[in-house]
Amino acid sequence: MKLGRLGGGAAAAVLAAAAVATLAPAAQADGQYWSCRRVPAGTTYTMARADQGCEPLFYIATPVTGLWACTVPAGFTYTATKYDTSCAMGGSTTKYLLAKI
Repeated sequence: MKLGRLGGGAAAAVLAAAAVATLAPAAQADGQYWSCRRVPAGTTYTMARADQGCEPLFYIATPVTGLWACTVPAGFTYTATKYDTSCAMGGSTTKYLLAKI
């Protein structure tokens, strides 16, 4: 069966939408996502940036041993630090290598 121009374009759009829908849950599966202006309790962030209408915008991460994070959440300590400007919008230029207590 041969798809016409409109049919072929519509099929491509459906396939593209399906691909995006398939990727969305995977992006959340590791516990990382963007959050406007707040870092939820029990999490940390690995990056902060300016975003029109939402400043700062935090890249939230579930804390785990070995994660370089901008803050040290409760239940964790750190084993190393490094200078990193990716945290600067959140008020820090230090990243911490997390370790579970």
